[in-house]
Amino acid sequence: MRLPEIPKFLIQKINRMPAKPGIYQMKDREGNIMYIGKSKALKSRVKSYFSIQGKSEKIERMLFHIHDIDYIVTDTHLEAQILECTLIKKLKPIYNVQFKNDQNYRYLKVENYNKIKPVKVISDREDANCFGPYRNKKILSNLEKLFQNIYPILKHGDSYGFFYKILPEAMKKDAFEENKQCLMEILSKEECMLRFISEIEKKMKLAAAEFHFETALIYKDLLYHINYLYDVSIKKAEKLKWEKILMGEKIEDGYKLFYISSEIIVLKQKYKEIKREAIEEFIIRAKKLENNRIEIKNEKSNLDFQYILHAEMKDKSSKAILFLDKEYNLEELVNKLR
Repeated sequence: MRLPEIPKFLIQKINRMPAKPGIYQMKDREGNIMYIGKSKALKSRVKSYFSIQGKSEKIERMLFHIHDIDYIVTDTHLEAQILECTLIKKLKPIYNVQFKNDQNYRYLKVENYNKIKPVKVISDREDANCFGPYRNKKILSNLEKLFQNIYPILKHGDSYGFFYKILPEAMKKDAFEENKQCLMEILSKEECMLRFISEIEKKMKLAAAEFHFETALIYKDLLYHINYLYDVSIKKAEKLKWEKILMGEKIEDGYKLFYISSEIIVLKQKYKEIKREAIEEFIIRAKKLENNRIEIKNEKSNLDFQYILHAEMKDKSSKAILFLDKEYNLEELVNKLR
């Protein structure tokens, strides 16, 4: 498919775009927003859509309908990502996929007595036996099936014992209850999930060493799926879930401070210069807002914003981060930013 010729006014508009963080909106002839994206450098990102290199079929189709492109500049890439996510959820552009369908996220529920099925994938949180939400519905569905063949999971000292069975077998109530307690530990506590992961790895290697390759592949599959739960819930979330964090970032014309509490940005402020007194005053204001804020309880929607926040905090090239629940030194943050 040949790329469409870019109208002159659109070329001029793209050339005027700044090389700054922000979001862009692709519009059709009727002014409908077809696609929303974000970038650390708007100009180069938008230009890349019209390069000759191979494009996906979806992007090529979209390019034929682009009549105009609007953009909004932000101070930081984090703010660009949050704005992108917010607008996609609100406007649901036809060519966006990510962030648009958060109501499709699912929970994993540890069942009460059920002879065959220890866990079930459900749409909405029901009780304390539910874990999630998780973005990957396919992985949860696979886990639901895997747990029907790998049970009962029984506690052996500090570890867990279990075996793969080709066909599901009905569990007696006592075994089911112990299996349930083990699953609750594994899905809620980091040390328990890591022990379970370690046991799966041992069984996978042993099965391969004994030339039981099909069984080894089952354990490998289980390992992949459990690692997904670990990475996106326990490992990622628990470290920030209850933390109060001060994050500073050096930007083109100064500095930006963010106060983050329980994975939510409570306050942000831009400064031309960064000084200890200004940071102290910022923290006082943020704590007042934190005490008065109304929490929006939409787990599925919030999950995407938490995902963005976690990913962005890993990039420390232009940032300084202080955990305010521990002993901290503001001079350390100032020195890192300068």
